[in-house]
Amino acid sequence: MYEEEEYSEFITLCSQIAGKESIEAICMYGSRVGGYARKDSDFDVLLILTQYKNGVRYFYRTVNDKQYAILTVDKKAIEMDVETGNFGDFIAGRLISPYRPILNNEYLEHLEVRVKKRFTEEELKDLVIEYEELARGLVIEPEYLILARMRKRSRGYPPLRYSYMQMLKDGLREKNMETILRGYRSALQALHKAHIIKYFNNEITLENHYVDEVLSSKMLNKVVNFIDSSKRALSAYITHGRAGRVKLDVFAKELTSKLKRELKVAFAREDIEDPKNYLFLRTDQGLVNLNEQNMMLESIQQFVDHQASKSQPLASALNDVFIVTVNDEKYVVKKFTNWYNVKWFVLNIAAYGTKMFALSGKARLANEYGINRLLAENKMLVPDIVTISLKDRMLVQRFIPGINGLEFYGKAFASTGLSNKQKQIAQKIGETIAKIHSLNVTIGDCKPENFVITDDDEVFVLDLEQGERKGDKTWDIAEFLYFSGHFGSHFSGGMKDFVQSFIDGYCIHGKKHVLRKASNFRYSRVFLGWTSTPIIKSIASTLKSVR
Repeated sequence: MYEEEEYSEFITLCSQIAGKESIEAICMYGSRVGGYARKDSDFDVLLILTQYKNGVRYFYRTVNDKQYAILTVDKKAIEMDVETGNFGDFIAGRLISPYRPILNNEYLEHLEVRVKKRFTEEELKDLVIEYEELARGLVIEPEYLILARMRKRSRGYPPLRYSYMQMLKDGLREKNMETILRGYRSALQALHKAHIIKYFNNEITLENHYVDEVLSSKMLNKVVNFIDSSKRALSAYITHGRAGRVKLDVFAKELTSKLKRELKVAFAREDIEDPKNYLFLRTDQGLVNLNEQNMMLESIQQFVDHQASKSQPLASALNDVFIVTVNDEKYVVKKFTNWYNVKWFVLNIAAYGTKMFALSGKARLANEYGINRLLAENKMLVPDIVTISLKDRMLVQRFIPGINGLEFYGKAFASTGLSNKQKQIAQKIGETIAKIHSLNVTIGDCKPENFVITDDDEVFVLDLEQGERKGDKTWDIAEFLYFSGHFGSHFSGGMKDFVQSFIDGYCIHGKKHVLRKASNFRYSRVFLGWTSTPIIKSIASTLKSVR
């Protein structure tokens, strides 16, 4: 598997780091194993020590022009992460993707099967909670387990999505999926023997007593799942920071770089394959596929008289949103997913004490509809609502052609200054937000991407699912500006113009103390993991100086 020289290099490096400590196992993981490495990609190595007082730590070494990133962990730490996700699956997650054993393959395989067994049980429980009695008729192919976990992990830690997309691209998908599936098949056999599932002919069905058990405490399971997911997402961020042993601003810069890479994937309309391509419901007529996109197409046909011609995903993997074209007219169809399986739990943890986000699908649908109607009545530019389905938690709106705020300003933040048109748009967005605030309404999720600039330079407001009456106006300002900041490498002339133009626009109808309040650390701290510290300080200083 390795050339003798390369094998010796691995062992020598790991032995140097281990020192007097005993080595339990070594493996290689990441892009070099997955087949999507660039020429300058690191060689990612997992080094497990029998005892390691630091718990988890990265070491970086360069040998023969090759950069090694060696994640060194204590045996008990990785075993805890495997069994309970104590470190947010930050360590154990290395074993759910393809890896190459260098030392102690048997122990590594044991850990791999254990973590995949836990992930399988968690995914199955989520399916029962989501489909309730329908879960008795579910037929699940093992690929569902892989893709569902990838989506959840990338929602909690967005930089992972880029790696998953590369791992599953054409030419690599078949080999990597088969490698990942081997451990899952062993986990499924164990669950079959435990009478939780029936696993036969590559199909998984749930035992009735297992469905009964989960449904008997459905609400408790929802709450437990939500809390576990929240803790796990936060733990992954914290562990990453501690393992790197770097200053906060360096960590923030590294994370910002990864987020930019993931957002490029999002803008390209690329996404991890829908797990529900491998999820079916048994009926008298055969198996019905539960693919979300197919269900969207079927649902919209109830609202229009013509056959939907095509559908495509819109936005990133963080929302179930599609554009559906019917006889050359475009609609945006948004499905409000269940509250225990959405992006907001990460933000609620990060923004604790500053902002709380609405979580339930029903509440977010109600917000989207109610705030949209209120703004429309007050002559604000929002998409027309075509129809709504409370039963399916789905909203259909007319598509607004144009370019969103992130795309509009993407390259401008690196420039020495904004053009007059760019300044006018930033001012108009600030003025729009101020007008909304004058109605005693807040947007809640006030990011640049939620504003569309049309060809005639009109500004439409989208994504009002976190909107509310009498909300925190300062949060809208803070999120818009500090979130925008992570697209800049420094506080350039272009970014300075953007911030000042926005402030000028807001001051036309808004109250200046709202802007000054957004400079408080209470608000800026939420974005420390997304935007570099110097940029945050510069934006806060500009806000504080508003008079």
